[in-house]
Amino acid sequence: MLLFLILLVIGGYFYIDNLKKAGLPDYNENVKIEGLIDKVTVYRDRYGIPHIYAKNEADLYKVTGYITAQDRMWQMDFLRRVTQGRLSEIFGADLLSTDVMLRKLRIPDNSKKLLPTLEKEIRTPLDYFAEGVNQYLKDNKDNLPLEFKVLGYQPEKWKPENSLNLVGFMAWSLELGYRMEAMLQVLKGKVSEEKINQLLPDFNLQKSYVYADYKSDVQIDTALVADLEKLSDIMPDIFTGSNNWVVSGKKSTTGKPIFSNDMHLGLNIPGIWSQIHQNIEGRLNVTGVILPGEPFVVAGHNEHISWGMTNVMLDGADFYLETINPENQAQYKFNGEWKNMEVRKEKIYIKGEDKPVEKVLYFTHRGPIFTSFDSLATQPVSMHWIGNEDSREIEALYKLGTAKNWNDFTNAIKGFQSVSQNIAYADTDGNIGIHMTGRLPVRTAPGYLFLPGDTDKYDWKGYVAFDSLPYEYNPERGFVSSANNKSIDNKYQYYISEWYDVPYRIKRIRQMLTAKEKLSVDDFKKMLFDHHAVQADEMKPVFIKYIERLKDLNSDEQKALRLLKEWNNTYEKNLAAPLVFDEMFIQLAKNLTRDEMGNEVFSEYQKSMLFSKYLLQYTIANDGSAWCDDVNTEKKETLGDMIQKSFKETIAKLMKKYGDFDKIKWGEIHRLELKHPLGKLKVLDIVFGLNRSVKAPGNSNTVNPFSYSQANPYQSDFGASEKHIFNTANYDESFSVIPTGVSGIPGSKHYCDQTEMYVAGKLHPDYISREKVEKHAVYKAVFSRK
Repeated sequence: MLLFLILLVIGGYFYIDNLKKAGLPDYNENVKIEGLIDKVTVYRDRYGIPHIYAKNEADLYKVTGYITAQDRMWQMDFLRRVTQGRLSEIFGADLLSTDVMLRKLRIPDNSKKLLPTLEKEIRTPLDYFAEGVNQYLKDNKDNLPLEFKVLGYQPEKWKPENSLNLVGFMAWSLELGYRMEAMLQVLKGKVSEEKINQLLPDFNLQKSYVYADYKSDVQIDTALVADLEKLSDIMPDIFTGSNNWVVSGKKSTTGKPIFSNDMHLGLNIPGIWSQIHQNIEGRLNVTGVILPGEPFVVAGHNEHISWGMTNVMLDGADFYLETINPENQAQYKFNGEWKNMEVRKEKIYIKGEDKPVEKVLYFTHRGPIFTSFDSLATQPVSMHWIGNEDSREIEALYKLGTAKNWNDFTNAIKGFQSVSQNIAYADTDGNIGIHMTGRLPVRTAPGYLFLPGDTDKYDWKGYVAFDSLPYEYNPERGFVSSANNKSIDNKYQYYISEWYDVPYRIKRIRQMLTAKEKLSVDDFKKMLFDHHAVQADEMKPVFIKYIERLKDLNSDEQKALRLLKEWNNTYEKNLAAPLVFDEMFIQLAKNLTRDEMGNEVFSEYQKSMLFSKYLLQYTIANDGSAWCDDVNTEKKETLGDMIQKSFKETIAKLMKKYGDFDKIKWGEIHRLELKHPLGKLKVLDIVFGLNRSVKAPGNSNTVNPFSYSQANPYQSDFGASEKHIFNTANYDESFSVIPTGVSGIPGSKHYCDQTEMYVAGKLHPDYISREKVEKHAVYKAVFSRK
């Protein structure tokens, strides 16, 4: 019996190990692909990052498709299902309502319309990429990665339009509107207009512009919010934050521009980006990151230019309160008449069920009825979203790969219409710049309001021309920078957004950019991993002023006050003061708002950190606000009262949980949580090692961000999805890192082999010359014609 048990354990170990390594490619194995014209050589470095050397486009993109599938096939299929609203097929009925919401976005419809309009030079790489993916699927139909085996399904063939769908995915990830704007709509019925205004950003306090020198009573649809949360639980957001900055030759020690970019998004496993280098001798030499499922570098550099992105925070959707005909729910009131909606019947297949579920979707001339439509008890809300318009991002990415100068660059980025970005630029000739992109609606009302839908008064009146979007090119100051801060001053005639980030990161970036006359690559490395918080610079003195007025501080409170006073406002892993400050921030935000919102509304409110940032910035700067008074007491509380109350509650809470400040370390409590969609099932995580949890510095307000939700402190699942430094004086002296690794296969040594480096503040070389690539190659494979 003992022998039998031992054999069973050994057999189980090997079974699990084989399953964990399912689909794992041999990077040194030569591969034959149908239809290749010439041989293609793929070198991979110690991190498994592929460097593809081809002699023509057809071969390049076929091999790109094949090796992307080698590393990320399940992620590709997963993202495809997100864009199609087909998650229930593999995860079950719990995601049915999420699928319904996703189908309302009509992403595949846009892709099918766009595909035949693409120029041949853009369309054919998509075809070649799909052929490469499908060759991989054919070769490995019995050896697919773990996720396919656990979930019990086979992926379908890849189609060119599947790659286009990812543009819609990126565009939807940008949209901040529904939860923020729905929350304001709810609060309109509960609090005064003055208090509503104090939850919005005070642009008099936000004067760090990107382009500083540019010549009703409706309930929140909790079902929809829940669907959004289910989706965010299993996939990252894209472009929600980001930093980029560039210095010109006159401000660099190299005499040429130095470029930095880190795009912030939800951090999951596999990571949203895959690193790649593509080369066609004499025609293309581009390196950077791709979104698995599409063949072109999204952010990176070629031999001439560098580019990288931050989210404009553009308000790209408006929501309209619709009046439905009580005698015909497929009609809505518009300009005094009942107008027919587009009605679409959808069949949604669910894992484990024989018959599909049928759902009916409704669309006005603006877009989908976005809220649930199960009854007329809640007034339906329709959505007009820029992602439903014609968009050319895929063309832009192709053209950026071969751009040689500012003119080529600006012509390329005109295609960024649904995906609104501040795209920074540098070239080897010494020029720098930054340009806003995106389809900016011309509105008659601010986009943060829910608008009446029964009239055309509030319909969009067209879009702002690309040439009217702000930009900077070779500014005298010698640098450009952005960090999701307000784009431009209030003199700009068009409404862009209400939802800019509070400008703590951009202030710190510009402090560091101006601290020295000239900056080096090493200075850029320090900037990328900087943990100093301008928010603490501004708020801590006010906190201390009021805490010091308390006469009854106990020993723990005295120690906490001393820690705050001695703290240098950096979020390092070995310090206790960051936790005291952040816990007090959360407690103060709660004490200011929950008494009037009530628990249910407050629980939704705290899921967005932006509202609290706006409110506390305003309240601290003005030494009070209308929110300071606790409506449950007879006394009229001041800011000082709220700070003192919050401080005492904070210290009591920390001492109850930890017992002693010596046991508190920011990095022990504040952790980077990288989770695989299947890792939510604990047994799978334990058996296959799907998730990672790492001590983390920083917070959402530091240049090196490790952000968390107020609703779930201090579990960081949001931050820099990649970090790049490009040295235009010598591109071989460039650096990068991603938070995971190139492989999405749990059994791969490259599954999360960059994670520790990423958290420790280190980068690895990012070579582009063939000499350096071959010298540092660890793997080599030759792809040839089958």
